[in-house]
Amino acid sequence: MKPFKKISWILMFSVIISLFAYTVPSSSAVTWPTNQFLPSLPAPAATLDLINTATSRSYEGEGSEVSHGTGHNDGDGWLCQCGIDEANRHMIYGPYDAGIPAGEGTVVYRMKIDNNTADNLAQVHIDVYDSTTGTVLAEQDVTRKQFTTASIYQDFSLTFNNQAAGNSLEFRVYWYGRAYIKVDKITYNSKGLSEDAILFTTLKGLVNKTQPRIYSYDNNTINGEGKYTWLNALNLTYTEVPNKMSLITKYRNEISGIVVYDDQYPDTINLATTIAGVSNGIAAAPSQVAALTSAPYNLPIIKDLRGQFNSKLSVYQYLYNNYWASCTHRVLIGLNPDAHKGTIRDYAIAMGAAVVWLDPNVSSENTLLRSFLSSMPAGSAYMGWWTEEQAGVMLASEYGISTVASDWSTNLSVFAGMSRTVNVKPVPAKPELKNKIYLTFILSDGDNLQYMEHRMKQLWDSSDRGSVPIGWTVSPAVLDAAPSMLNYYYNTATPNDCLISGPSGIGYTYPNYWTNQNALNNFVSMSNDYCSRAGLRVITIWNTITGGINTNVGESFADHAPSLLGLTAMNAGGQIDIYKNSLPAQRLNATYCYNQASLQMEVNNAIAGWDGSAPRFVAIQCEPWDVTPTIINNVASTLNSDVVVVRTDNYFQLMREYKGLPIDPFVAVTP
Repeated sequence: MKPFKKISWILMFSVIISLFAYTVPSSSAVTWPTNQFLPSLPAPAATLDLINTATSRSYEGEGSEVSHGTGHNDGDGWLCQCGIDEANRHMIYGPYDAGIPAGEGTVVYRMKIDNNTADNLAQVHIDVYDSTTGTVLAEQDVTRKQFTTASIYQDFSLTFNNQAAGNSLEFRVYWYGRAYIKVDKITYNSKGLSEDAILFTTLKGLVNKTQPRIYSYDNNTINGEGKYTWLNALNLTYTEVPNKMSLITKYRNEISGIVVYDDQYPDTINLATTIAGVSNGIAAAPSQVAALTSAPYNLPIIKDLRGQFNSKLSVYQYLYNNYWASCTHRVLIGLNPDAHKGTIRDYAIAMGAAVVWLDPNVSSENTLLRSFLSSMPAGSAYMGWWTEEQAGVMLASEYGISTVASDWSTNLSVFAGMSRTVNVKPVPAKPELKNKIYLTFILSDGDNLQYMEHRMKQLWDSSDRGSVPIGWTVSPAVLDAAPSMLNYYYNTATPNDCLISGPSGIGYTYPNYWTNQNALNNFVSMSNDYCSRAGLRVITIWNTITGGINTNVGESFADHAPSLLGLTAMNAGGQIDIYKNSLPAQRLNATYCYNQASLQMEVNNAIAGWDGSAPRFVAIQCEPWDVTPTIINNVASTLNSDVVVVRTDNYFQLMREYKGLPIDPFVAVTP
């Protein structure tokens, strides 16, 4: 690994002083060296408490959580058919869920019928049944014509009031035997689940900053990689905790008290999270106050935010005026309080970070955002997400701050405490350079930590992964936030899996919009350090969604990132630029293919007209939410022998050889 390039001693001194000035609270066991982008947490406990922080609960019709008195599994749902299945029985009953909070809730039954016009008789009876008390809490017959369209899933809802937490509830579907009925899933929603997610995610952050002891799964985990997937993949031992309130008792001595947010102003959830983070407290809803302040918990109220504010802006101005000085200034977190109830709030608490939700496109909010950003050292991070991507990333870029997309990350307060050893695999030998078309496929969105945790793991588990070389973008910041996750990907990679850096290095930023060249050089140097330690030899650079790379930016990477083989840019067209006669950068031939048809079209267009007189280099980027390894494999199988699909690192090595540059400059300049 090469050392950082020399920078102005005055700038370095001022940055170091700033970083020391903004640290996490002294009661925390978090460590944050000045040359480290994100903090480290202590090693996790031998056994973790596992809790559910989902804000809704879904039960698949064909899933194991519900039972059946009639009908049969039809692959993606539970089906009852006339003449085949026994009538007048429950096609769905259960799940006997005792974890539903007390209070009002809504259950949505997703069902379809084959004929919605033959008559208007009742076809199914849906109800919410308290099996503990033997009481029906809500019920309804659904008639044939209430299905507005045949053979299309439709939602039917029941609202009910759960009398007591801990009662065992069923969400039942009784089939009369008069028509084909298929149940896809049943989903339970309640304000109580959202309130629990906030309460226990902030508890997780408070507890984990001393030592990670609580791990959770939520809707993204359940619907994504699976709630036990990373626990098992990373060899974490756990015990499921069915009654989350028992954790308040277990960790009572570590909780200073509660910060009560105002239901009328959701942004006070972010303010409560911020105050809790610097006060060793937890954030609580008004409905939870009576229980938490009474025996056996007896938690005092640190701050009651009810009735204190009259606008969103007043909430965050109050945060800035009264708590920003007590927060770390090395990171700012953006979370939508209407959507993000749990997620990364644990990490915010552990770091003592401020949590906001301010829109750069609204003048007054932009002004306040600038107050936060201007008081952060260049090279800091904005985590979570923005109200609007381009406006937010661009604003942060002006201040030398990069974005780490992470708003749906679930357990960073655990992952950040795990082993920082990463078994990087070396770049395999490149193929011999010939007059061929060299094609590399790149999957985007790896700058997003929650993508690495959820969607990428699903794609990684594809049986077609490894059939064709793919450049998988990942975040270099994962070295701090979840190093064991990166190590898992390396340990399970095939020779055709090439990890490269997402935009635009250590964080997602638009380097063209950085106003301080020294700060940009430092960002590039840090990106080089993290990329070299993470084994990432290529960076995809974004300057807006379609922008190219300014000369000063390309030259900065050439001067301060000697480990890199090459860069890609978003301004499309396939042109290759060489910076400082040392670093190639290619404009992607296609920036965002979104299905098999678009991928096939872009590949065909990029390889058309090749006369065979010289190598051609084609880089195709795909969005990973719809494009899978299977789709990439399908397109690759249509190519003839003139096209060679290669790993992205080998791709740039071949390009470098063709352009007369050292094949591996990092090796070449190392003594």
